[in-house]
Amino acid sequence: MSAWRPEWDEGAKKSSFGVGGMMGRGIGGGMVPFWTKRLLLANLAIFVLAFLLESSGAVGFTDALAVDSTWWWLHSPHLPVWQLVTYGFLHVDISHILFNSLSLFFFGSMLERAIGARKFLVFYLAALVIGGLLHTIIGQFGMFGGAVVGASGAVMACIVAAALLFPNNQVIFIVFPIPLWVMATGLVAIDLLSMTRYGTGVAHHVHIAGALFGFFFIKNGWYRTDFIGVIEGQRAAKVVKSAAQDAAKLDTLLERIGRDGMSSLSNSEKEFLKRMSKRP
Repeated sequence: MSAWRPEWDEGAKKSSFGVGGMMGRGIGGGMVPFWTKRLLLANLAIFVLAFLLESSGAVGFTDALAVDSTWWWLHSPHLPVWQLVTYGFLHVDISHILFNSLSLFFFGSMLERAIGARKFLVFYLAALVIGGLLHTIIGQFGMFGGAVVGASGAVMACIVAAALLFPNNQVIFIVFPIPLWVMATGLVAIDLLSMTRYGTGVAHHVHIAGALFGFFFIKNGWYRTDFIGVIEGQRAAKVVKSAAQDAAKLDTLLERIGRDGMSSLSNSEKEFLKRMSKRP
């Protein structure tokens, strides 16, 4: 059985928008930012790897990495959570990866420069997870079932977020210069209208999920929050709290030893003392 399935195509038909002519003034802006470059390279590397595996007759690679709403709930509670990210690095064909790569290059670069590398990575991966999770949920109600691959949902999140930050930046759409907000609005409108046509081979609901996440990410000011910094701060606070609790426990045990001797300690308390004595 072929590793590629036509129903997986969530973005190839978008090439009719004239991606080759969609270039923004000042969008490229020099070197490709850190994570945008690595995401582009990852997409290309996995696309080539999947092609080589399929050509050699290997099967199961894309089945394991694509988000399949049927597979998810058949194996509950052992859910293939990795699919919520890995599906975004698989693409159906050249037109599919070309559209997503060009869009990520232009609008991902713009967004990463605006909000910073770490926030951009969190944003991109979160958009993938949200789109994939939505697909697994609505697939249980008989809507848009089957497997989905492609970065289009995360790319739509980048486009909408960039359009909110830089609405009047001009992009050349085929041959006509238009504001970025007009292009983003048009793409979202096309996805909304296309959702009424079942069986198009494009996961428009994943695009809409990405677009909504991009909208709320900017409108709610989440892009001003250093999510990784917050996590690191919480981790550091837990370390400080744990150290304070250990110090208090150590004082209590030493006081008891001075009063009742070592024999008053349990084995676990002795192990605690031994562990604390090895700390620098």
